[in-house]
Amino acid sequence: IRNASEAVSIAEKAARLTQRREPRILDTLAAAYAAAGRFGEARSVAEEALRNISSPSQYLLRDEIRERLRLYQQGRAYVSE
Repeated sequence: IRNASEAVSIAEKAARLTQRREPRILDTLAAAYAAAGRFGEARSVAEEALRNISSPSQYLLRDEIRERLRLYQQGRAYVSE
């Protein structure tokens, strides 16, 4: 069962604990915001995650976040299968 508000709460805590420096955690927070219908925040956090990517080893993650950002810009949530 999906609980968007609980996902937001957990992801916000994880983002605080990592001082908002971990792109993967920020990506998760963005997805949680989108699931809760908070698309403006989802877009903003996804863009923040992209700014935190500097290593070539994270370029695949960068591309994945860009794909999800496009969903948020369309007012759509990301749902993993």
